[in-house]
Amino acid sequence: MSNAAANAVKTRELFGMERVKQPDAEEAAKDRELLKCCQLGDEEAFDELVLRHHSRAFHVAFRILRNHEDATEVAQDAFVKVYRNLNGFRGECEFTTWLHQIVVNLAHNKNRWWKRRGRHAAVSLDATVDTADGEVPRQVAADIDAPDVQSVKAEFVELLGRKVDELPKKFREVLVLRNVENLSYEEIAVVLDCSIGTVKSRIARARDALRESLKDEV
Repeated sequence: MSNAAANAVKTRELFGMERVKQPDAEEAAKDRELLKCCQLGDEEAFDELVLRHHSRAFHVAFRILRNHEDATEVAQDAFVKVYRNLNGFRGECEFTTWLHQIVVNLAHNKNRWWKRRGRHAAVSLDATVDTADGEVPRQVAADIDAPDVQSVKAEFVELLGRKVDELPKKFREVLVLRNVENLSYEEIAVVLDCSIGTVKSRIARARDALRESLKDEV
């Protein structure tokens, strides 16, 4: 596969030209079952929820905050908030949508807290992140292909990661929620507390900004 072809594939995936995989129905059903148990006071069920979704919470927080320590704190605080509000959750949305909403709100609060103190986010683009599942690369891993194709994809994914990190936060977060976390427009609207039209507009503007940023690179 040529460099141009490999880049085109990755670009289509990022810009949403490939079909976005929807959350697994069995996984969502399992979450609902665990939530019911949690609401009845089952501590082990809550522990299982944390194990199932901690990495997801950390990943979303990290892509917004770009700081390992802050993302770890936000992920932990998110589950504390989930625990405290279990009985108030009525199932109007999936658990993962609710969790994303909590994580994004806490990440925004953390950003505001640091801005008031004059700190600017900074992180090595080549760093790995320690999670409960072991070390995770900052960028999305390349697909398993022939070595030369892997190399091309890895280089392009690294470039994408750098360019996404340069986007304004509101663009960065919608791309992560849509193209990494695979949320629907409706779910993103719930998470960000805005209209579906606003979500679609931000995604379109984010992709346009990313295309513009990439045009002289590929």
